[in-house]
Amino acid sequence: MTHGGELARPVTGGVANAARYGQGLAQKSMGPIEVMAQSVAAIAPSAVMATGPALIVLTAASGTWLSYLFATVTVLLIGYCVTQFSTRIASAGSLYSYVASSIGATAAFAAGWGLVIGYAMIAIVGVAGFGIYGGSLLSGLGIPGESTGVVVVLVLVGAAAAVTCASYGIKLSTRVSLVLEIFSVAVLLLLFVVVLVKNGLTIDTSQLRAEGSNLDGVTFGIVLAVLGFVGFESAASLGAEAKDPHRAIPRAVLGSGLLVGLMYMLATYASIVGLGAEGLGSSAAPMNSLAESVGWGGFRYVIDIGVAASFFAVTIASVNAAARVLYTMAREQVLPEALGRTHRQHRTPHIATFTLLPVLSIVPVVMLLQGTTPLNVYAYTGTIGTFGYMTSYVLMAIGMPVFLARRGERRPVHLLAAALVAGAISYVVYKSVYPAPAWPFNILPYLYAAILGVGLVWFLVLRLRHPDRARQVGTYDEETPPPVHA
Repeated sequence: MTHGGELARPVTGGVANAARYGQGLAQKSMGPIEVMAQSVAAIAPSAVMATGPALIVLTAASGTWLSYLFATVTVLLIGYCVTQFSTRIASAGSLYSYVASSIGATAAFAAGWGLVIGYAMIAIVGVAGFGIYGGSLLSGLGIPGESTGVVVVLVLVGAAAAVTCASYGIKLSTRVSLVLEIFSVAVLLLLFVVVLVKNGLTIDTSQLRAEGSNLDGVTFGIVLAVLGFVGFESAASLGAEAKDPHRAIPRAVLGSGLLVGLMYMLATYASIVGLGAEGLGSSAAPMNSLAESVGWGGFRYVIDIGVAASFFAVTIASVNAAARVLYTMAREQVLPEALGRTHRQHRTPHIATFTLLPVLSIVPVVMLLQGTTPLNVYAYTGTIGTFGYMTSYVLMAIGMPVFLARRGERRPVHLLAAALVAGAISYVVYKSVYPAPAWPFNILPYLYAAILGVGLVWFLVLRLRHPDRARQVGTYDEETPPPVHA
């Protein structure tokens, strides 16, 4: 790590490094809008707006918007911790590099491996969602789109297309994601506005009073609501490629969290206005039901296209972020060297990107062929992925005041933010495992722990056999400007 704004040299250095790995990522090629697009697409707000409120309303009733409000506050606290690093460090390694700069190599590997698990699982959620809504669209056109065979084909096409798009360049893939998300968000926002206008634009006092809800219900709803934000930090993986990373990344992280939180609250409010809390919770296709409630039944086709596009966008964004974490870890020689190579023309970590394709394809296809419904593929892999994000978030939050203390910049507000984030995440994890949910959700935390454990065993063996390589964690592709007081 260097100071004064100079870029640290890659650990293998110079001409030999270029011959071995390629020319590296496309430095300083991403504008602020493209950086923001990465975080927004990784969240998939349209997909969450179409499904999240219908799940949370089952426990939080008319207080569902409160669950999203408190979840937004929690996410902004996590984002605040991220910005304390991103205003000082720029790295393709994202939270992996942040933890390495604060609490050490082993914790950093756990954070990085957790992120990779999270991004990979959410990418599977993306292809599963693409299969669900793509199949729904085909069914509406008279094609048996909800049959297992058709969904499998859609999953494979979505996975291959997303990985290929990501490999062709970060600017191309983020722009595709941005266009898809703008379209899908616009479709749902139009529907919500029509619903509110058709219902007289009156204030729904039952929601303001949170009728039918209680503290436990709203609190458990926060757990589910937080899951709708995971991936918002993924702009941090563009540290090497953003033109002005120390401004663009903090704005993208905090801006995406706030913007998406407001959209979730609007989606919840409009959905309950249109269908009622009970109607929303009992609908198998909430957005289609909402469209039918205002006489827009034919709009279901546009909704299916929009939500399918959102799921495709989250797949691209998750692949982008996961590949860059793998790339950084490989450049530091803690993962196989091949993952650290870049494409000669596109300047993307193409080997790391295509390494994700078997995971995105084989895992959901095997689950589908064994009889798992597409919605359950979504639910199971999404749950595992969320634990990966939570691991990275809590380690990053714990490390933040340590990092600032070493720079002589720690303030009481930093300790408070770290404590609040650690406490909130611990609570979310606790509520996810106790009381034990029904099978198979009760075993998913342990399945995640096993996958995380495999990675940690790899790193610990590496540390024993090659301590020099373990010491390289956190040394590649970092940039540190002069001290920033915040």
